[in-house]
Amino acid sequence: MERRGRIAMASVVMAFAVIVLTGCTTEKNVVADKLQQQAEYDADKTVSDGEGTPSQETEQSPKEKELQAAVEEENRKAAEDPYHVLMEAVRLAIEADDAATLHDLQQSEEAKALAASVRDGEHYIYLPDGGDSGKGIGYYTFPECSCKQWYYGDYRDGQREGKGIWYYVSNNTEDGSLYKEVYDGDWKKDAPNGKGRQVIALGDKVDTNKKFKVKNGLFYGTYKIKDKLEDGTVVRGKYKLKKGKYVTISDEELEANHFAVPKEPHLAIAFLYNDEGAVKSCSMVYAKDVTKGVKHFYPSE
Repeated sequence: MERRGRIAMASVVMAFAVIVLTGCTTEKNVVADKLQQQAEYDADKTVSDGEGTPSQETEQSPKEKELQAAVEEENRKAAEDPYHVLMEAVRLAIEADDAATLHDLQQSEEAKALAASVRDGEHYIYLPDGGDSGKGIGYYTFPECSCKQWYYGDYRDGQREGKGIWYYVSNNTEDGSLYKEVYDGDWKKDAPNGKGRQVIALGDKVDTNKKFKVKNGLFYGTYKIKDKLEDGTVVRGKYKLKKGKYVTISDEELEANHFAVPKEPHLAIAFLYNDEGAVKSCSMVYAKDVTKGVKHFYPSE
């Protein structure tokens, strides 16, 4: 099930961007308040005489009319939908790749209200121009985890189609550092399809920043890599991903190349070779399965 927000969105003055990035409000529309204060200040300057005493009121200036119209538009949108300020702030944070601000927005009262209204497995779509197609912002939940995720990009008939950014951020880490995972690229049939870049970072440490080919959310293709062995030898090679999984080598191949074979469940990921094609280095993953892809866009089996 999905829930869509159909809101007509007008252009917003710079005061809006400043306010929403410093935190959304709960009981009142501070954007409208800010615009109203600015309009009143400009009006006082317009009607004051040279000695500082108010003179007879004059007709509104074009700037005052513009500000007043912006106030009325903000009030109208606030009455239509309680989340438009939040979603616009999310858009600005994602466009700026500002994980810290996005995380703060997730803790706001508006985000908590949104989370309470969207059950696991549902999503909320905000399309500024209304309808089911165009550039919008999506808030997605998943029944298998408590993580909430955002999408900003193109929609077609309510599905992610075109170019888009998928963004996840959390401080639920051992040391409280911000963890972020971002996919920025092609989408089709509501999933990553085509080419895109994945970025994974914990605090200031970037774990992944690489372009991938993607099919239904799974990475595939052959990729180059450069590594240094324990003896200092620099080895260049390649690795393959097929349906989101590393193409691995067998235990027999490990033993033939003098690698120790662990007893625990494992996948042997071999990605470096010498000129003769022999394995020069590999990585052991002590797990029954490892899938490389965009989270929640690959099959669970």
